[in-house]
Amino acid sequence: MPRASDLFIVAIASPDNRAVARSVATLVTVSQLLNRPFMLNVQSGTGITNARTMGLEALRKQFPQDKEAYLFWLDSDITIDESPQAIADLIREAERLGVSFTASYHVVDNASKQTWSVVGKKYPYHYTDEELSRARPFELKCEYSGLGLCYIKTPLDYRFRMEGHDLEDLFFFRDNPGIDMRYAPIANRHMKAMYI
Repeated sequence: MPRASDLFIVAIASPDNRAVARSVATLVTVSQLLNRPFMLNVQSGTGITNARTMGLEALRKQFPQDKEAYLFWLDSDITIDESPQAIADLIREAERLGVSFTASYHVVDNASKQTWSVVGKKYPYHYTDEELSRARPFELKCEYSGLGLCYIKTPLDYRFRMEGHDLEDLFFFRDNPGIDMRYAPIANRHMKAMYI
C-alpha cells in the first residue's frame, strides 16, 4: 500500500469544485520534477472549513497508516506564476530541513479596499511586502498564514473550524503550534485581490 509521502498531494478546498487550470498544470510538472505521482484532492462542502476537513478525511481513509502528510494547499482562486523547477526546489529544501512553507498572496478588505499579505509573523501582525521582498527563502518564521498557497506537514486527523471573525487558517496554526512554518517566495496572483 502506498504511503502519502510517496506522492505529491495537492489539496484544493473549493466551494464550487473549481481550480485554476494553469496552477494545476504547474503543479503536475512539479510532481514530475520530484519524481512522485501527482494526486489531486479537490473537495467541496457547505463552506471552505467543511471542504478542507472533507479533504483530510478522504486522505485519512486512503492512507490509514499515516498520521500526517506534506500537502500542497492551493486555493481555487490562486494563479501560480512561478516556475515548476523553483517550486520543486523549495519542496526539496523544506523536506530536507523538516519545515513547512507558505508563500505570500494578497487579500483585500472590502470595506477599506486595502490589501495585505497573508503571511503572519506574530498575531495579528503580518509581514509587509518590503520585509518579504528582502527575505531569503526559509529565513522568516511565520506564526500563521493563509492556506491558499503553502506546503505544510499536515495532521490528517485535523478538523477545521471557524469562530466569530477568526478564520479556519488562523485556528489551524493555533491548534498545531509544532508546525515550523517559514516564508518562501512563489510568484502568484490572487483573483479576489484583483477583481474585488
